[in-house]
Amino acid sequence: MATQGRQGRRTATAETALEHARVQELIAAFADGELSPDGTWALQEHLRDCTRCQRELTLQQDLSRALAQEPIQTASAGLRRRIEQWAPPPARRGVFRWSRHWAAPAAAAAVLICVAGAIALRGLGAGASRPIAEIPMLRDARADCRRAMARNFPRKADLQAVGEGLQFPISALDRPGIELFSTWKTTLAGSPAAGLAYRWRGIVVVQYAVPIELMRQQPGIGEALRSEGFYATSDEGEGIIAVVADRSGTVLLAHAPPEELRRLIL
Repeated sequence: MATQGRQGRRTATAETALEHARVQELIAAFADGELSPDGTWALQEHLRDCTRCQRELTLQQDLSRALAQEPIQTASAGLRRRIEQWAPPPARRGVFRWSRHWAAPAAAAAVLICVAGAIALRGLGAGASRPIAEIPMLRDARADCRRAMARNFPRKADLQAVGEGLQFPISALDRPGIELFSTWKTTLAGSPAAGLAYRWRGIVVVQYAVPIELMRQQPGIGEALRSEGFYATSDEGEGIIAVVADRSGTVLLAHAPPEELRRLIL
């Protein structure tokens, strides 16, 4: 009976993950005003009882408004020529449209695959069960992230400017499908830090670059880095990953499973 109960809980968890994966696709389209009437009805029904997706919708709507106010920059003639040279032939463009048609099922499958990994990650790092409020760097990172979201993020992405004066390097994430759109300077646990915001799979991922020593001094995180090489946890539907890479500390926050975030940095 106990085994059946565990299997039932795992099945329910997988079904919930699948539902949220589908809703993520609807939220992005709804925020951009591109959702069909049937899709809008389905989304509104889901939002009645899901505070997690309500928060995600608010974030996406704020982001869409911010992007709509961004000035459109015209590419130089030389850049346009290089883009035209790199453009795929017509046959490959057709393949790309077909791939987009299957993007939602593929994303849902990826979430299902990562459910078990995300659950396992929560127990990997020594101290991963420690409340976020007891870890100054993560507590300040979440507060700063919410402030940035509330003001629709700084309207510019400038890695050189955000790195000026800092004693550690700033390395942007470099993975397929991830797009940097905002950078800013901040302070975490009394230490200078840099914030970087990305669009990825219809959600926003926020990265904080911090001094390595600051990260190693954080309760729970230092132990996890020494024993596992990374720190991972989740709280209220938000995944958090902390690692040391490229001579600086990196923290990632997003409404995504920690295992998915880990793939962006490790």
